[in-house]
Amino acid sequence: VGLNKPYMCGITGGIGPSAPQQPLLDAQLKSIEHRGPDDTGTYVNNGIGIGMCRLAIVEIAAGKQPASDAAEKIHIVWNGEIYNYRELRAELEGRGVHCRDSSESEVVINLYLEFGLDFINKLNGMFAIAIHDARDNSLHLIRDRMGKKPLWISQLSDGTLYFASEVRAIMLARPDRTLRTEMIAEVMQYGYINSPNSAFNEIHQLPPASVMSWREGKTKTSRYWTPEFQTKVSISYEDALETTKELIEAAVSRRLISERPLGSFLSGGYDSTVVTAYMAKLMKEKVQTYSIGFDSAQFNEAHHAKQVANYLGTNHHEEILSPDPALIVEKISHVLDQPFADSSIVPTYLLAKFARENLIVALGGDGGDEVFGGYDRYLATPVMQKMNPFLGLARGGLNLVGKQSFGNTRKINRVGSQLSPKPSLAARYSSILSLTQPEELSMLLNSKIYSNAPETTYINQFAEGKISSFDRMIRSDFAAYLPGDLLVKVDIATMANSLELRSPMLDVNVVEWGVSLPRKYKIKGFETKHILKDVARSLVPAELIDRPKMGFGIPRAEWLRTDMKEMVIDMLTDTTATQRGWFNSIEVKKVIDSHMAGADKDNLLWPMLMLELWARTWLN
Repeated sequence: VGLNKPYMCGITGGIGPSAPQQPLLDAQLKSIEHRGPDDTGTYVNNGIGIGMCRLAIVEIAAGKQPASDAAEKIHIVWNGEIYNYRELRAELEGRGVHCRDSSESEVVINLYLEFGLDFINKLNGMFAIAIHDARDNSLHLIRDRMGKKPLWISQLSDGTLYFASEVRAIMLARPDRTLRTEMIAEVMQYGYINSPNSAFNEIHQLPPASVMSWREGKTKTSRYWTPEFQTKVSISYEDALETTKELIEAAVSRRLISERPLGSFLSGGYDSTVVTAYMAKLMKEKVQTYSIGFDSAQFNEAHHAKQVANYLGTNHHEEILSPDPALIVEKISHVLDQPFADSSIVPTYLLAKFARENLIVALGGDGGDEVFGGYDRYLATPVMQKMNPFLGLARGGLNLVGKQSFGNTRKINRVGSQLSPKPSLAARYSSILSLTQPEELSMLLNSKIYSNAPETTYINQFAEGKISSFDRMIRSDFAAYLPGDLLVKVDIATMANSLELRSPMLDVNVVEWGVSLPRKYKIKGFETKHILKDVARSLVPAELIDRPKMGFGIPRAEWLRTDMKEMVIDMLTDTTATQRGWFNSIEVKKVIDSHMAGADKDNLLWPMLMLELWARTWLN
């Protein structure tokens, strides 16, 4: 039996009167070749053109794409991994369906022929799939449940539909695109652009867990999966803990099928420790673990990772970095074809680059916080909202106690930003997640550019349906923060280094289970992620992992004040920036001066800088 090949790759294509011809497909594939530099394939016929570039490691012949059925009626390109493809293949064989080779593509094609689009519900994995069916000249685009693999789309007025793994490939097909200025406020406020939008009016994302079907110039989009928050399991905590262990171990096990060097990203926090501990239990050879840290002690978790690695007996690789921030940021701005202001992409990118020296596939702990209730904000938001009537008074008090109790200005800024009443839990949650508060935004952005539409959309989605406040926050993170920020960060940072990252915590079985657990198993007193922490404590001694959550950060405020100072001043105040007219230049100068004088304003400067870098790379 052929083992799982990495379909780390990029796909692109289109259907309709202006479907891409060979020269356009070739240019598009060239633009995303970092996603798969080893092999390309295209299929062009009357009114249809699809292509893919792949990182081929094993079974190069069997894994070639585009793939087709024996009758050459179905052609597919896709990327990702289907972890249960062997079971699905056995199911097909049991129904008398013969698979001609050992590739996952063959399984996908036969599942589609056998079950139609219902086959999607059988898949466990991360994927972006495009299926052309010549029998009725339809095109079906499918994105995985959590939104790990990206899929961008654009439709012309003549009905033609384009799709691609990255926006840059669609830009080549849409020279007529126009800037969607609303995204500037969205990136300033939240740090990313959420689906179904992009930075351009003509380009959209297919949302997670969705399928879009094209026929005769018309498209129809539907959702095939939604996490179910209403029904909670009623079992003892002990039983819940056992099931949680079994499901995570099974999810890790599924993600170990590989013929290439495979290891783990280990931060020494609970999530990555659980994943690595199960890898150590399941693998015959030593697990290769990777972590990085920064010179700045406040942003260095590497020694915690090393302690966990020593206990688990892994082959540990650690790098303490003192990078040239301006150089790295400049490089990342070419990797990001959409504005993106989550600064943790910097360490994620550097970790992927370091791990890629030896690995092709890594497992990580992404999703543990969303699935098992790990963020402090799940505790803080409802408390802040209850204190609404007193918050105005507290603000004055905060200025009095100041630095003595909070230690650094960033915490004061974060706490300070919450010391004003909010009309609803949704508005409070939006505010806690915001890099820039609306009142700061309205001053910083030029009035023609300022928009509160992204915030309104966010708040409306948060308020839908009848579920508990706790589930509402988690559901909101599943809908926005996870697919819009975290998974984009991981996809871009790893794919730019031709590395594939797999996330056992986001396995559909783990997610559905986590969502069905009652709040009391996830939050105990003031402890978040209680059940997952107990899983971790059953695998490694508690003293190695019980400590405050750190997050994967960088010394951002310091960098902007020192190594990146010139870059900040040049980029945000030169004529190119001022003539663009996005920001109020007087206010921008105030923010820069204030930051350089020692008041941390990196929450405003970083997104402004990322937007400006993006504009210079992709607009001019």
